[in-house]
Amino acid sequence: MDLLKMNPMARKLTVHTDAFNKALESSDPFAAQQHLNEIMKFAGYLNEDIHSAVVKAESELTTVVQPGEATILKMSKTGAKFDVSQRNDVLPGTIMSARTGNGMRKHYGTFGRYSPK
Repeated sequence: MDLLKMNPMARKLTVHTDAFNKALESSDPFAAQQHLNEIMKFAGYLNEDIHSAVVKAESELTTVVQPGEATILKMSKTGAKFDVSQRNDVLPGTIMSARTGNGMRKHYGTFGRYSPK
């Protein structure tokens, strides 16, 4: 929602609201009616802009989870294979995915027996 576009309309609405209050204090019904018409006009513009922004935002939300539904994370990007030229950038002790093989995994073979490291 672009609130910067609404700022001038909100300022005009404030100006007419203040003028409407002054017209009521000075008992000028014609000026009050004119300012009230302007207030309704600018409030209608703001209402339409905010409503269209909310409708647009609701259509962009596709991952809204309703109560009682399970949260599902959809991945749209697939990973790339590991580039072996970046092996020096990997932190020590990092276990890579199965795509790179088991060569980068430290192995402590105990075959079921406990051995302190």
